Amino acid sequence: MRLNARKISLVAVCAIAIAACNPTETPIPTTPTPPPSTPAAQISGSPVRVGILNIDSAVSVNERYAPLLHYLEEKTGHPFQMVPLTQESQFAEVAAGNLDFVVNNPLAAVQLRRLYDTDFLVTHSRPKTGTQFGGSIIVRRDRAIETLEDLKGKKAACVDFQTAAAGCVFQIDYLKQRGFNPFKDFSRFVENESQDNIVLAVLNGTVDVGFIRTGQLERMVEKGLIESVDVVKILNPAEDNFAYSHTTALYPEWTIAALKETDPQLKAEVKTALLNIPPDRPELKAARIEGFIPAADYSELDRLIENLKLKSWDIR
Repeated sequence: MRLNARKISLVAVCAIAIAACNPTETPIPTTPTPPPSTPAAQISGSPVRVGILNIDSAVSVNERYAPLLHYLEEKTGHPFQMVPLTQESQFAEVAAGNLDFVVNNPLAAVQLRRLYDTDFLVTHSRPKTGTQFGGSIIVRRDRAIETLEDLKGKKAACVDFQTAAAGCVFQIDYLKQRGFNPFKDFSRFVENESQDNIVLAVLNGTVDVGFIRTGQLERMVEKGLIESVDVVKILNPAEDNFAYSHTTALYPEWTIAALKETDPQLKAEVKTALLNIPPDRPELKAARIEGFIPAADYSELDRLIENLKLKSWDIR
């Protein structure tokens, strides 16, 4: 495997970041600038605050979702304000009632619903994979790691032990079901909120094993961060027809939920606008989705939460 100088530099920077476990700062809410095609006079009222979980950076979240918020402004006549969220702040912001809507991975979404009675409106549907995704356990291509037994004594990284779905918990559940306890059998098991950094740390050798979601490698190739998905290998790939190779079972995709206190009329307007967005709208391409469906069945996430005793496990 050969990496050019730019990619080696990125690997080195990210290796330092993972060693420090990527401490995060409180994100600054951002308000999307209305596009020229949307007359400012049509938008009025108090800002509708939409919290969006960030899995790489606040910049990336803004690039993906700001156009979609412009679309909702156009359809509802309300100004929308984006609030990038971390794995921790998403719970604090919902608990404080600082948001109207929240967009996050299915595990955190179900935990928030159990704790604060949020209302799931829609589920993301993505190109190639539709409304499901899964998790992968990756190692560097040239490492002599082929089986789960080979993982014992290795250094591993994932996003968040309690709230990250395909970036951690799907893999923890998968390994525990097969007699491997990540918290005892790895020599070191750390958290890092950036899946980009996890992949690069595996390539750099800072860690031996990484947990990432399906589609992560392909996105990094598109961004020029890695040369090919083949720089790593995926352990125990599932034998199915899913678009991307993966290790774990498949689960329902990200959801958009309304807080309990959100105005019912606004909630209905947002849900209708999302379900009826034309498939050729550029906002969908920016968000890397093909559309939305009515909220899927997320009961399998309740099972994960209760079996693994994750945040909200004792709430019925």
